Amino acid sequence: QACALGFRRVNGNLYNGVCEPCHCHGHTTQCHEVTGHCLDCSHNTAGPYCDTCLPGYYGNATRGSPADCQPCACPLNIPSNNFSPTCHLSQDGELLCDQCRPGYTGPRCDRCSNGYYGQPTVPGGSCRLCDCNGNLDLSIPGSCDPNTGRCLRCRQGYGGKSCDSCAAGYYGDAIIAKDCQPCQCHTNGSVSEVCNQETGECHCKENVLGQKCDKCRAGTHGLTTGGTCIPCHCNSYGSKSFDCDENGQCRCQPGVTGPKCDRCSRGYFNFQEGGCTPCQCSHVGNNCDANTGQCICPPNTIGERCDHCAPNHWGHDIVTGCKECGCNVIGSVTQQCNVNTGCCICHDSFRGDKCNECQIGYRDFPQCVQCKCNIAGSDSQTCDQERGACGCADRTGKCSCKENVEGDYCDHCKPDTFGLSLRNPLGCSRCYCYGLTHFCTEAQGLIRMWVSKCMILIAVFYFVPKNFLKNKITAYGGQLKYAVYYEAREETGPSSYEPQVIIKGGPNHNMVMTRRITGLQIGQLTRHEIDMTEHDWKFADGRTMTREDFMDILFYVDYILIKASHGNLMRQSRISEVSLTVAEEGIPTKESEKAHQIEKCDCPIGYSGLSCEECAAGFYRLRSGFLASAPASSVPTATGMGSCVQCQCSGHSSSCDPETSICQNCQDNTEGDRCERCAPGFYGVVRGSPDDCKPCAYCMLQIPTCVAEGFDDYRCTACPEGYEGKHCERCATGYHGNPRIPGGHCEECKCSLWGALPGPCDPVTGQCRCRVGASGMTCDQCMDRHVCGPSGIICKTNAQLLVTHSFVFFIISFFSLHLLLCFFFRVV
Repeated sequence: QACALGFRRVNGNLYNGVCEPCHCHGHTTQCHEVTGHCLDCSHNTAGPYCDTCLPGYYGNATRGSPADCQPCACPLNIPSNNFSPTCHLSQDGELLCDQCRPGYTGPRCDRCSNGYYGQPTVPGGSCRLCDCNGNLDLSIPGSCDPNTGRCLRCRQGYGGKSCDSCAAGYYGDAIIAKDCQPCQCHTNGSVSEVCNQETGECHCKENVLGQKCDKCRAGTHGLTTGGTCIPCHCNSYGSKSFDCDENGQCRCQPGVTGPKCDRCSRGYFNFQEGGCTPCQCSHVGNNCDANTGQCICPPNTIGERCDHCAPNHWGHDIVTGCKECGCNVIGSVTQQCNVNTGCCICHDSFRGDKCNECQIGYRDFPQCVQCKCNIAGSDSQTCDQERGACGCADRTGKCSCKENVEGDYCDHCKPDTFGLSLRNPLGCSRCYCYGLTHFCTEAQGLIRMWVSKCMILIAVFYFVPKNFLKNKITAYGGQLKYAVYYEAREETGPSSYEPQVIIKGGPNHNMVMTRRITGLQIGQLTRHEIDMTEHDWKFADGRTMTREDFMDILFYVDYILIKASHGNLMRQSRISEVSLTVAEEGIPTKESEKAHQIEKCDCPIGYSGLSCEECAAGFYRLRSGFLASAPASSVPTATGMGSCVQCQCSGHSSSCDPETSICQNCQDNTEGDRCERCAPGFYGVVRGSPDDCKPCAYCMLQIPTCVAEGFDDYRCTACPEGYEGKHCERCATGYHGNPRIPGGHCEECKCSLWGALPGPCDPVTGQCRCRVGASGMTCDQCMDRHVCGPSGIICKTNAQLLVTHSFVFFIISFFSLHLLLCFFFRVV
């Protein structure tokens, strides 16, 4: 009724169920009957199923062997050398001690930590704290020897095996006060830098005193200047004592000088005990002979009172005399210089106080060969503008050029630039040509002309007149001039921070540039001359302008504003003398100078104008967004300008309006915006051939009109009255003649109303069909034995007369009724 040892009952009662073995991995034979937990685990195991090792042991308790759990070896498995209460096996099966005591480290607590020393792997060995008297940071690796405990990295100024003393070169108390400080022995005065470690007193050289050996003994000097203390040797007559300063200067008696006080000062003589006697020579600065006291003229002076400089000397002084001029023999006109300044008189090619340099514009002193620099193209910093000369390099003579200038003499523009000018900071301007070409030269035969306006009164901004606007590219290099007068309470106001001139324009009418000018004063007329180049102009947002930007605006100027509102609480303002110089063809005069800085571009086909800003004859401007049947030029164009396209005139004209593209002077009998149709009096299909339109030859009109019909035929569209047919080649009904023969034409029949029968006449001869008794071409003649007239034709027989009268009466009645009806309807 009971389970055997090592078993427990499950799934039943006292007499039923099954006896199941205890799961204790062989480390006990007893387990709890209900929970199955193992009881009294042995072999250093623990846990509900004896499946773990006790603290201080390691291993795999589930193997079922008594040796499953072994005691921790941290680093040895003996109590004296086991420095971790717990350990475990790593994934690699290596023993790892996980609770090393303070002072121990390593995977098995087999090493001493920083600041500790000892041999923990030797039976009975352990790790002890290094004793460094608090003068070492034990947390620093290698601060002390891990085996011996010797302190290795004492704090600065401390030393010894246990950091228990001051290091060499330091003194003080290393253990209690911990105040070790540098000896600071004087380098020159001490035998070594090491001092007494307790007192700090240095070991001094001969004649040197002081704890730091930094003072010379009385009567000696030179510790800081000469490195050792040497005797002063002061003269016993001339010195006040035998002491001297660090430089060896003794303390002299009055009138005595010299480092040793061994001679008379200037202005004194008769060296003796107690000092020297003053000279009686005030007219020469009290300069006399040191022994006799006789007055002595200062150097390089002449005259009874020594009051003039000797020849070739200058700068008279009663004490120091005169200085030598030193004028360069080659560079100066004479060896005598200015007696006050010492400046020599130089030849034209020399300069300098002593004429010992080449003048600007010359090189290779002392030859001073003239430079050949072009002042317009040379860097302004190397030039003398007043003399009109520029410096160059010695030996080579090469000049320093402006940015857009090249050549040894800075005498020609770089590629893609033009117009060498002194006024241009870059020397030459870049070829703009609106981006169409990079080849240009300076335009010739142009003069500057003024576009001017006498006087304008304004309140805030002045709009310049229309003649200042639109295309103004020839204003480049010219000037905008105007005068301003204003009165206000104060000179500075909100408007003072606004630009003086504002110009808007460009191909797209969206570019604005400004120019700021200072110096306006209340109640004074100020005149301004503004250069029309990109220099000093800015965009409205402050960005610097390029030449391309400036030319874009000049391509089409929308407006120019000149500020007239100035100061604070302005009372009145006046702008006058407004003018702008532009370039025009002409001969230079005193009033109209030659125009410079205007480009003449080598324009591609289809473009013309100084800057290729216009379309050439036979071309028109295709703006952005427009369509054209012909391809535009492949060269680039400035934004908004469009391209110049060849006129589309169907081969019958070489010119058109440059803006609208409408053809002008259509040739070969054509007309229309594109010369696309034949002119009146001509017919055909316009295909680009000179004989596209043929004359309407047979349409019998002074200005005949016709239309093409078929491949090579036409039909007249407006035959004259009396003509008809395809070519007006025959007479219409009621007309006669033969227009086909030379001189032939059609005439109206004009048949007699009483003599002719109703109907047309003969179309060729014009013969009317006559009534009986009538004759003639128009039937207006009466035959013999007949009476003819408006009343009819009457034969001389009674019967015929009766018939004739009846017929005439009928005709008259008919026409009378007809006239009456026409009159009635007209009135109605």
